[in-house]
Amino acid sequence: MKNRHHHALDEYSYISGMRQWNGTLKAVFSIAALLAVICRNSLKVSLLTLLYMCVLSVLAGKVHFRDYIRLLFIPFVFIFISGLAIMIQIGKSSGDYFCLFGSIPICISIFGTKFYITKESFWLAVNVGCKALGSISAMYMLTLSTPLAEILNIFRKMHVPDLIIELMHLIYRYIFILSDSNRLQRDAAVSRLGYRNYQTSIRSFSKGLANLLVISLKRAQSCYDAMEARGYDGTLRIMEEQHKITCKQVLWMAGYVLVIIISSFVWR
Repeated sequence: MKNRHHHALDEYSYISGMRQWNGTLKAVFSIAALLAVICRNSLKVSLLTLLYMCVLSVLAGKVHFRDYIRLLFIPFVFIFISGLAIMIQIGKSSGDYFCLFGSIPICISIFGTKFYITKESFWLAVNVGCKALGSISAMYMLTLSTPLAEILNIFRKMHVPDLIIELMHLIYRYIFILSDSNRLQRDAAVSRLGYRNYQTSIRSFSKGLANLLVISLKRAQSCYDAMEARGYDGTLRIMEEQHKITCKQVLWMAGYVLVIIISSFVWR
């Protein structure tokens, strides 16, 4: 995908090959996969979910594999850092170290304090990390193929209060307003050499923050005026598209269940 700006996720959902799939079915499948990863607490389920959702998004959703990895890399960095915190132990050890290449124990001493990795902490970190990535991939399957308006209609069917739905919609849109305002300000500052060195960067950044609130409030007011001009009366009404459930959709969903069942017998 050539366009790399911050609207990428929203654009993916509109051009996805799964755009015409039934939204409720996608939501149920995504939540079911998420619950399977969380409740089973199994490394193989997490890895298979991650792999299957990646294949589904790339083959059926027509998301470029490189773009999918790029999107997954952002949460992976945070998960990796959190995994290190789980993995690395401090203080007295039981001696059951995790060994590199089967023979090199991971244990160092800094100013008399031991930092080490045990087999238990290593596999705990791996399990938690894979569980997080599997859960994220299940959510990516939904968000990369379903526009926000359709997701909100699904929430409305679930009888989520209108206030919460409208807040979700407006917050989502205003995040884009803030991002776009910040991008325009930064582009203007860069064109005027506002980031040519450290000192000017600090000055430009501080002025940008001061202006961002004012600009965002003005744009938010403009958006609200536009909504009122189109008949907004306090309730957001979004047209719902009807998508039929097809055999292809059911087969993809059943394939995931089949993979999990087969793995429980083959991979023990």
